[in-house]
Amino acid sequence: MRNFPELDALSDDEAKTLILTTQRKVARRPIILLGLLLVLGLAAFLIASFVSTRGLAGGAIIGGLVGVVAIGYMVLVIKPLMRAEFLKQGYPR
Repeated sequence: MRNFPELDALSDDEAKTLILTTQRKVARRPIILLGLLLVLGLAAFLIASFVSTRGLAGGAIIGGLVGVVAIGYMVLVIKPLMRAEFLKQGYPR
């Protein structure tokens, strides 16, 4: 798989299923979910404080920037935890 090379030995369907179940398992940990909500809330507050646009365009800009922060959280926090979970499960085999 492209993002998780340790799963290359599995078929595409098996790898996708394993990724989805592991992602649910990792992302639903209370501390991870709380961290995501806190980071996004803080990002929304800070971005709204510094971006001086009003109306629909301002909302779209703020929403886009908060989305970028969410993607960054996924890459920096959730993805390494998923890799650790795969290693704990014995992948690559």
